[in-house]
Amino acid sequence: MGFTGAGISPTTVTTTQQAPLGFVLTVPDGDNGFQEWVYVKTSAELTKGFAAERANTTPFIVGQGAATTTRASCVGVAQHTIASGSYGFILRKGVGSVLADGSVTAGSDITCAASAKVTDMVDGFEEGVIGMSFANDAGTGATDFVSAILDCGA
Repeated sequence: MGFTGAGISPTTVTTTQQAPLGFVLTVPDGDNGFQEWVYVKTSAELTKGFAAERANTTPFIVGQGAATTTRASCVGVAQHTIASGSYGFILRKGVGSVLADGSVTAGSDITCAASAKVTDMVDGFEEGVIGMSFANDAGTGATDFVSAILDCGA
């Protein structure tokens, strides 16, 4: 996994700022191509698989995604927990894990859903597509992590 010039990695989480907000770290991901991680400050806790959207008019202060989150307002998806008010990287582009809402099917375009989860896209919400799932979820929605390729608008 890659590191910034300051020596922080995509999994570094701190309560003090270590890089400029919006800083993008690109790392190779084997046969999956590259991952792009964006450095953010959280206004609400993000746990693994949570989609994150802009919390206000500051571009890289983020909160939990919602069913109305569009691609333009989705900054990325957390791949580890970042406590509220802390700083860290979230995955904005590349293959990672998303927390499904219980109705994700393999090969479907995905959008944000309630409680920062993701769901299959419904007609009429194309502007909300943030990626494509590679697997069906288990249908419970509680801890259904599925692999997906992400392309968030950050």
